Amino acid sequence: MPYTQVSNLDFEDIKSALKDYLRANSDFTDYDFEGSVLSTLIDTLAYNTYYTAFNTNMVVNELFIDSATLRDNVVALAKQLGYRPKSVTSPIAYVNFTVNYASPTTDTQLILRRGTGFVANYDNTIYQYITENDVIGQVINNTAVFTDVPVREGTRLTSTFTVNSSLLNQRFILDNRNIDTNTIKVRIFPGGGSFNEEYQIVENILGVDSNSKIFFLEEVEDERYELIFGDGVLGARLENGTTIEVTYITTSGSASNGVRSFVFSGVLENPAGASPNASAVVINSVIPASGGENLESTKSIKKNAPKIYGTQDRAVTPSDYDAIVRKVYPATSDIIIFGGEDQDPPEYGKVFIVLKPKDATYLTSVTKQEIIKELEKYVVASVEPVIVDPSVLYVEMTSKIYYNRNTTDQTTAQIRDKVIAAVQNYIDGSDTEKFKGKFRYSKFVGVIDDADKSINSNLTSVMMRKDFYPQLNATFYYEICFQNAFDIDCDESVLSSTGFRVTEYPNFDVYIEDRDGKIVLYRLDAVTGEKVVLDKEVGDIDYEKGELRLYNMTIIKGSFFDNRISVRVKPLSNDIQALREVYLDVDVANSSFTAYKE
Repeated sequence: MPYTQVSNLDFEDIKSALKDYLRANSDFTDYDFEGSVLSTLIDTLAYNTYYTAFNTNMVVNELFIDSATLRDNVVALAKQLGYRPKSVTSPIAYVNFTVNYASPTTDTQLILRRGTGFVANYDNTIYQYITENDVIGQVINNTAVFTDVPVREGTRLTSTFTVNSSLLNQRFILDNRNIDTNTIKVRIFPGGGSFNEEYQIVENILGVDSNSKIFFLEEVEDERYELIFGDGVLGARLENGTTIEVTYITTSGSASNGVRSFVFSGVLENPAGASPNASAVVINSVIPASGGENLESTKSIKKNAPKIYGTQDRAVTPSDYDAIVRKVYPATSDIIIFGGEDQDPPEYGKVFIVLKPKDATYLTSVTKQEIIKELEKYVVASVEPVIVDPSVLYVEMTSKIYYNRNTTDQTTAQIRDKVIAAVQNYIDGSDTEKFKGKFRYSKFVGVIDDADKSINSNLTSVMMRKDFYPQLNATFYYEICFQNAFDIDCDESVLSSTGFRVTEYPNFDVYIEDRDGKIVLYRLDAVTGEKVVLDKEVGDIDYEKGELRLYNMTIIKGSFFDNRISVRVKPLSNDIQALREVYLDVDVANSSFTAYKE
């Protein structure tokens, strides 16, 4: 009798199939007696079959990028598609500072040595921000001036290897983890002497010949990186005894994004190598640190590797630009691409890239230039990529949460914290915060109710907010579009703003609100707190289109340290959506959640 085919991997079914086989064979009679030796052997055979089938299934799963789960296997499969997963990326800040000599000097230049710079205290953690290369400041009137100095978070390390041709499988692996591969610099010392050449990293073999001073970089096991040099056909071959010096930065990734306060800790020397006897460093301005990102996750590798492979190293379609920009700038939260022909008026020959970075609202001008420079390697013909700042539409919630005091011993603060955590978790796991995102009111109300079993109900209202940066000391026309209709309230205004100052009233803060379709300017009485109207018409409001227009306003000071002004409007519908280059952001930090006992 043929063996009964095993139709699934369940242990009991396998055991039953074995018994069916033995039942048809008269040579054995105690197979169905649980206490017999043969029954124990059947259990062992069933377990062996079960484990073998399970392991085989897992091994086969690891052969395909869609089903693989181990990072090393996913990385190896991505390598077959020509994709190297993005490394941890160090955030970059730009610092302007001066060094004032305590006494007259003959120095004409002062050098900030590479690998040194500044320290910052952020979230009770000390971070080191250093320069990748020596930075030169010109000394004028006993003051050295350093402008827009780029500093990266991390520690500069050096690894050295010696080529040994007697080793058939010699590998050059960087053993440190959390390496920012963008900072890897390789210098080759032929024969181990003092003469050296810098080798460049390449992503493909286009333009590579037997004399090219290049190397390839691959992620290997345990999140480390291996350097692969030429073999005399694709890239120059390294001779026996050659010394390889590799410098790089290890970093904490996104942990210090947003740092804006620094303390100088660098090494300053003149061209002769002497440090100033006495000097004072004054930090004048800082562009906050941004662009830091953690090691690319397994999920992200599975998503991005096929997309990058599909671009074939050229940017033609919107999906090509999407994949390449995410490769060039890993700290991308969301991105939307559209052609110049879709603009009004059309701008042919241009591709507009609207990018929302993580942990920031906008990209700095320097970062934009760096991304454009990298994109030039991929664009075709004379297409000009243009990076546009996103228009961020914030949604703020005011929620009153009512819970049963008899079913929980938690405090109102604990209930509130649970609700905030639940809302944030829902945002992180949904597609709410993105370009063309949609805030669904009923979903959020349900999340609040489900945050704790003691919660009976909640009363939640929403407001829309937009921030804008005025042109200071210039008469300007401002148009603020929310793309969502405004509510119309006969008793109260639906528009409000933070305080700012204008040329006509420079000594106190003024505000705006709507009255009968017009935008009025007012101030608050210092004694009574009542509103005092200063101008009955500084603009108008279109409730149906969701637009504000401010005419001929000369603003001299904004509301915050960066002169930003916030404008809030009550929407007609509690479901709020964003269109095209508008990014929807649910601002939990500025929302209000209050718990009440019942």
